[in-house]
Amino acid sequence: MTESFRWLFVHDVPLLYNKKRVARQFQVEMWLDPSPIIKELKIKSVDTSKRDISPALRYIV
Repeated sequence: MTESFRWLFVHDVPLLYNKKRVARQFQVEMWLDPSPIIKELKIKSVDTSKRDISPALRYIV
């Protein structure tokens, strides 16, 4: 049984991995990076500098 391999680049370092691992890594990176979805839905960023919430008031026990 032959395995197919793909290159995965970490910064400028090329790494040779199994094709399934590279596909899985790409899915994880797309899941962690919401910028394509934000652009598609045209969501504006929230200005958090205007919020005046002290850390003690963020959690109610």
